[in-house]
Amino acid sequence: MKFSNKNLLFFFPENPFAKRAGNVSRAYTNLKQLKSLGLNIDLAGVEDYYISFGDSEETIDKNIIDEVFILKTKPPKNKLNFIYWKYKALKKFAKKNKSNTLLTKYLQDQFNLIFQKKKYDYVIINYEFWTDLVRDTELNGAKIIIDTHDWMTLNEFYNHKNIDLLGSRFGEEIKNLSFYDRVITISDAEYSLFKNFLGEKVINIPPSFPENFKDKDSEKKYDLLFVGSDNPFNIEAINWFIDKVLPYLPSEIKICIIGRVCSHIPEKDNIEKYVFAENLESYYHQSKIAICPMLRGTGIKIKVVEALSFGLPVVGTEKATDGFTQKTQNGCRTSDDEKIFADIITNLLNNSSDYEKQKQEAMHFFKNNFSEKKSIELWEKTLDSSLILKKTNHS
Repeated sequence: MKFSNKNLLFFFPENPFAKRAGNVSRAYTNLKQLKSLGLNIDLAGVEDYYISFGDSEETIDKNIIDEVFILKTKPPKNKLNFIYWKYKALKKFAKKNKSNTLLTKYLQDQFNLIFQKKKYDYVIINYEFWTDLVRDTELNGAKIIIDTHDWMTLNEFYNHKNIDLLGSRFGEEIKNLSFYDRVITISDAEYSLFKNFLGEKVINIPPSFPENFKDKDSEKKYDLLFVGSDNPFNIEAINWFIDKVLPYLPSEIKICIIGRVCSHIPEKDNIEKYVFAENLESYYHQSKIAICPMLRGTGIKIKVVEALSFGLPVVGTEKATDGFTQKTQNGCRTSDDEKIFADIITNLLNNSSDYEKQKQEAMHFFKNNFSEKKSIELWEKTLDSSLILKKTNHS
C-alpha cells in the first residue's frame, strides 16, 4: 500500500471506538480509512475523558491501533513521591490555558515522551483547542494535520454569547490553525471560511458512511427516528420537537430515540427510548423518517449524513443542512416553524410519491457527497500534499 511503513499518531481525547456520538463516529471512520491506506497508527487520548464517559481501552480495535497512550492530567497523589510535588509546584507558576483547562504541564510532558520513543511521519490532532499540545513539542519532522470538527469560535459563542470575546477567540482559532501543515474541515461553509484566511492548506473531508440503501425490513416499526448524545444542542433540539412539534402530529405516530439524550426527555406512550444501541443499522431500516430539529450548533450534522446513508428522508430545522453543498434536492426538508415541520412529516407519511421522491434525492445526494471511496481519496491527497507543503510556522 502507498503509505506502508509510515507511522501516524492520532490524538483524539475520547475513545473513538465507543460508538457514542457523531464526533466519535467520525473519528472511528477516519481511523478505519487511514488504516486502509497502509499506515501504522498509534492512538493518544486523555484519561479524564475516558473516565467521564465510562469508556474502556478494551474496546479499542488492535487491528487498527498498534499502541495506545492514555494521558493523565496530573500525577498520582502520593505525598512521598517527588513527581507529585514537582508538578504541584509547577502548577502554581504555569500559565493556564484558557481554552483548554485539561492541557496541563503533566499531560504535555507525557505527550512529549511519545516522540522520544518513536518517529512519526504524521500527527493528526482533533480539535483546534488542543493545538498547544504540539506547538512546542519536538516532532522530529512529522507533518501535522488538524481535524477541526467544528468552527470552535461560533460553537463557544452559542454557549456563552459573549460578544466581547468573539473577535479575540476567532483570532486565536485562526492563529492555531495556521500552525498546521493541513487543516481539515467537514463542512463546506467552514471550508470556505477558513480557506479565506489559510489558503490551500485547507481541505474539506465530509463525514462518510458505507451505503446502506438496501431496505432489509419490509415493515416499518417507527415513523420517526432521532439519534443524539447528551450535548446541550441535542437536548434542546429534541425537547423543542416534543414540546412544539409533537402536538401537531397524530397521536398514533411512533417515535424512536437513541442515545444519551434519552435521559433528558419526558416519558411518552408513543416514544421508545434506547440510551445505547450496539448497532444502529436495524433501527434505521425499521424507520420511515429521520428528524434533526437542531436549533443551534455548527458544522455538518453527522446524524443527518448517517440517515442519508440509509436512503432515509430527513425532516429538520434549517440547521439540519448546515455545511451542505446544496440546500435543495438533498434528501432533507426543513423548516424552523413547528407547524410546518409537522406538516412536512405528515405529508411524507401519507403521500407515497413525495416520500419516494425525497428518498431518491437522499440516495443521490449521499452518493455524490459522502461516499467512503471519495473520503479515502481525500485523505490520500491530504497525506501526499502535506509532504510538499513548506513549513513556515514550526520546525
